[in-house]
Amino acid sequence: MVTHICVAQRPKTGIWVTAFAPVHLAKQWQWHNETGYRTLGSSVSPLQYYYRTAVRWNCNEKWNIAAGVAFFFTRTSFSKSNDEFGREFRIWEELIHQRQLNEKLKAVFRFRTEQRFFAETNVKSPYKAYRFRIRPQLTQKISGKWDLQVADEYMQQQKLGELSFDQNRMMLSAIFHINTSMQLQGGYMWLKWPEASQQILTVSFQKNISFHGG
Repeated sequence: MVTHICVAQRPKTGIWVTAFAPVHLAKQWQWHNETGYRTLGSSVSPLQYYYRTAVRWNCNEKWNIAAGVAFFFTRTSFSKSNDEFGREFRIWEELIHQRQLNEKLKAVFRFRTEQRFFAETNVKSPYKAYRFRIRPQLTQKISGKWDLQVADEYMQQQKLGELSFDQNRMMLSAIFHINTSMQLQGGYMWLKWPEASQQILTVSFQKNISFHGG
């Protein structure tokens, strides 16, 4: 999320809706597709919406890497009467390591970097930033249809030559497997900013598309 919005007016709540459509092109190659809509507080008014895409290479069952781009549009203030959305372009890369700890428990570690380019708005000159994200995650299988997931994501950002804390996301969610290619996830996130925090309701849907027999 764009960090130049006034922190003092940040809503205490929010709803994040995300859709994933990974396309499995071959046994080791995947096309990552992700889009999201984030609300202004508990209303349906948009605070931010985005599209993220990448190419992912599955090195083996435990390691995969990805690189791609993203387009973010974020309201330049927390006022509903403000119709200006700032444009952000990102180049991003990530490394993921996953390990099956036992028959039902899986651990995933993700390291992601982002090169962020912000366009000029009525309240800000154009600028760029570099962000580093670390996310450990545990997923526990509850039944054939249900999983429980807990994760924490910590972010540091370099802007104007200074590296500082950006945000931290603590997440708890339940995953329902509709079938072998679709899943629905709902959860809670406590989002900590440098000078504020938010309670976020998260909802996501994923549909896997495969062009090979794997």
